[in-house]
Amino acid sequence: MSFVRFLIPLVALCCAQTLAAQNFLKPGNPPLVTPSLVADTEAVGAGKPFTVGVRMKFAPGWHTYWQFPGDSGAPVVVEWQLPAGFTAGPLQWPIPTAHMDDGDMLTYVYEGEVLLLTEITPPAQLPAREVALKAEVKWLVCEQTCVPGNGPVELKLPAGAAQPANGELFAKWRALLPRTAAPLFAVKWDRSRPDEFSVRLEGLAKDVMAEFFPLPPEGVKPGHPKTSEIAADGARTITMPLAGSAEPRGVIAITRTDGAREGWLVAAKSETAAPPPRAGGLLWKLVLAYLGGLIMNVMPCVLPVIALKIFGFVNQAGQDPARVFRLGLAFNAGVFAFFLGLAAAVAKLKSAFNWGYQFQNPFLLAALIALIFVFSLNLLGVFEIALSGGAATTLSKLASHEGWGGAFMHGFFTTLLGTSCTAPFLSTSLGFAVTQRTPVIFLLFLAIAAGMATPYFLLTARPAWLRYVPKPGAWMERAKQLMGFAMLAVAVWLLGVLGESRGAETSGAMSWFLLALGLACWIFGAFRGSRLAWMAVLALAVGGYFGILHGRLSAAGHSLNAQPAAEAGGIAWQPYSEEALAGAQRAEQPVFIDFTAKWCVNCKVYERAVLETDAVRAKFREKKIVAFKADWTNADPVVTRALKSFGRVGVPLYVLHRAGEDEPVVMDALTSGGLLAELEKIRD
Repeated sequence: MSFVRFLIPLVALCCAQTLAAQNFLKPGNPPLVTPSLVADTEAVGAGKPFTVGVRMKFAPGWHTYWQFPGDSGAPVVVEWQLPAGFTAGPLQWPIPTAHMDDGDMLTYVYEGEVLLLTEITPPAQLPAREVALKAEVKWLVCEQTCVPGNGPVELKLPAGAAQPANGELFAKWRALLPRTAAPLFAVKWDRSRPDEFSVRLEGLAKDVMAEFFPLPPEGVKPGHPKTSEIAADGARTITMPLAGSAEPRGVIAITRTDGAREGWLVAAKSETAAPPPRAGGLLWKLVLAYLGGLIMNVMPCVLPVIALKIFGFVNQAGQDPARVFRLGLAFNAGVFAFFLGLAAAVAKLKSAFNWGYQFQNPFLLAALIALIFVFSLNLLGVFEIALSGGAATTLSKLASHEGWGGAFMHGFFTTLLGTSCTAPFLSTSLGFAVTQRTPVIFLLFLAIAAGMATPYFLLTARPAWLRYVPKPGAWMERAKQLMGFAMLAVAVWLLGVLGESRGAETSGAMSWFLLALGLACWIFGAFRGSRLAWMAVLALAVGGYFGILHGRLSAAGHSLNAQPAAEAGGIAWQPYSEEALAGAQRAEQPVFIDFTAKWCVNCKVYERAVLETDAVRAKFREKKIVAFKADWTNADPVVTRALKSFGRVGVPLYVLHRAGEDEPVVMDALTSGGLLAELEKIRD
């Protein structure tokens, strides 16, 4: 049988030469294959990777072959001819179709049309105003007979700001690329027999078709996969002959009743559980939350209250230190009650709306920018934030009572007032907290409460220390204004993130909306008691949003899973993709993945302090590590699946795959010494 499998494609190829001359390639006949080159961008940005596709259209009834063709055939070959400094990633193969020929010959093919994708990375400096991408495509196209062919493809793109193009075409074929994340159903392997393996699929609907497309090592020819009868619960077993010690590996594809197809790259040795998160990362977050609560006490809204409240406790207690301390504890209980209520609200918000990625959703990001901008104007004195007269009066009456109840309400009231000028600090904690489990949310807000309560605890325990508390004065107004400029800097940074993720036109629209919002804040502060002023504020805020910004936020964003070309001596980062990762692992190369985002401050710190140091760069070159940058700025679904496969819902995250090891090294944080120690374990 092995001789027959060798002989048939040889005879087919010989016959093809004669047939091509006689019939198939006569002048005037339509071509069997029409190749072309398309891109997902209208222009090439310096250092901005993009995707190109070799699009092949076939004459009716003809087909070409997948990366593993099966019993006969040959896969498509693409030889790139790129400008200097440009690099091409591995070819990405969509799910094929199983094709049975006469003589029990099973092949894996593409019919009608196919788009083979490749990531192209341009250099940091583009060589010309126009970029010409060229490739030589070689194929074997078959019907009853086979005809080899080849042809050039070329695409010229202008240099400039990248803008999305051919969205529907690329979305269609990207959806057919096999994923490396865990499938949506259970996969159970059985390799107990030396001459075959089986894989049992559980959790599929009974009317869903499942197929296995093998990806054997070089020189290994597996047998034909056979699927058992489908059980009542949808479970089925696929068995495939496979001699020798080769690991079962391939693509499991499902086809739903509506024709939609999905695929997953699977391997028998890949069933490993993601390691649990490290406790050190949470401990550091709790420390930062505590420090954030402590810093809140120096804000102009809170600092004057500290001395006043402690003196008030001393007067209430008649100089009795024990009673002063107990009143201080009651005051702190009010602080903790406020933050526990806030934690409960955040936990409810998380479960109700799944608001965990405020930097990725353009509407939430725009709201965050607007909120910080408004608070910065408040700190600069454009307008004042205060509770309504009725609410303030009611809380003041409750807090005016002497005793523990009054002290408790004073603590609650002081914290509530403090949030009017400390909301930027709280928004940062909120942004992290909503990505966590409910117990972690409460721990974080308890840490903030502990930070804010610390001065009251210490000063009621030692009232004599009040002489060290800074006295109110003109310096406080200056500090408040400086904080306003700091908040404006945060808004400008987030505006840059919005521009990176949604384009220059969106960030421009956001800037005009902020101008309208700023005018509304000025009117609010200057003419607060006027009903006409309220109407103007509402018109500017609502009209500005819907008239200027809403349409731009609704427009599709562009992919950011890309990385500029490395500077001389730097790490040669590649954009992350499941196919590129699989290709590097097939070649048994060590792989390092940096899960990052443009809005992630911790990610930038680790990049500068660890990843881009000379020692780490040198070790990457020495060990020939393939480095992937997985950009999560826009909630890229491919990156999201990869994060979830490691049991994570946020960045930063760093994953090191060492060749020959089943389980990767997963790191939530980096140190130069720790990373170098892990890299040193890579076998040369």
